[in-house]
Amino acid sequence: MDYQLFMLHFSGGSIYSFNSFTSRLKDSFSLEPVELPGRGLRYHEDLIYDKEKAVKDLIFQIKERRNEKPFILFGHSLGAELGFLITKELEEMGDFPSYLVVSGNPGPNMRKNERLFEIPNPLFFEKLKELGGLSEEILNSAELLEIFEPILRADFEIIEKDTVISPAKIKTPIFALMGNEEKSADLILNWKNYTEDRFDYNILQGNHFFIYENKDIICDILINCKKVQE
Repeated sequence: MDYQLFMLHFSGGSIYSFNSFTSRLKDSFSLEPVELPGRGLRYHEDLIYDKEKAVKDLIFQIKERRNEKPFILFGHSLGAELGFLITKELEEMGDFPSYLVVSGNPGPNMRKNERLFEIPNPLFFEKLKELGGLSEEILNSAELLEIFEPILRADFEIIEKDTVISPAKIKTPIFALMGNEEKSADLILNWKNYTEDRFDYNILQGNHFFIYENKDIICDILINCKKVQE
């Protein structure tokens, strides 16, 4: 049984969002992407609009797949925020990650009091484009926008309602990543306030989807996080 890497997608993402990472990581980890309902392999299931339900859903998937090896939790954007809350819950359960790697998110309690999920079209997509929160592939396709709109609105509702997160720290070390073109990149050190253990960070070139331009660097960071804890 291999060291596991659980991967939490961004708003509008799915288990397929990290497919391009597979070739670099498959020899180091048992890759375990998980997804919220209403997309990917779970497209037939009802969407979730509540943060607590989203956390519970993802924890259920993680616990179902757990082996006896240590594991890392990696989340981008929405996945980073949910990853932090999931880690808190898993610590209470006694089976928690050896590292939490978060990207594209400045950390708890840094979100502006916006409710994008309630904004009508076309302003909704204009706002997402401005924030760099949508891939070019989706932005350039009316058909994909129609498919992804309810998913995106549900995911934004998850993170935009009940925005205050307990300041309690986790015991798990955190490695934070941001793209230098992200508006909140300068807030990355906020993550340091939420762990009692080691904290590292890196600001890479790119916008909100810098993870794809910097795939090899991020894979090296994940592999190194594993080595540090072995």
